Amino acid sequence: MILNTMTTTISVRLDNSLVKDLSEIEKNWQADRSEAIRRLLAKAVSSWKIQNSIERLRQHKISIGSAAEECGLSLWEMLDIAKENNINWTGYSKEDLESDLRLLEGKS
Repeated sequence: MILNTMTTTISVRLDNSLVKDLSEIEKNWQADRSEAIRRLLAKAVSSWKIQNSIERLRQHKISIGSAAEECGLSLWEMLDIAKENNINWTGYSKEDLESDLRLLEGKS
């Protein structure tokens, strides 16, 4: 299987304090600047995807499965994240439960 990995070079201006922090990270990771920036950016993008999916999940705009797929996570990982963030991803509210219970009581 051949993977087509295209790369693009970008340039960015950083203030001196950020460059200093980046140098510390490079030393700690024993990595060059490009690798450190790629790793940090990948982590930031992953974090953004998760936060964006959590918000859309909270608003019931996407399903738990779609959220997991968009974030590159397993369904179980996304369920854990939803639980950690107290997200009712089912859309089944307390009122829905009470209504269903009333219906069941009426049929017994």
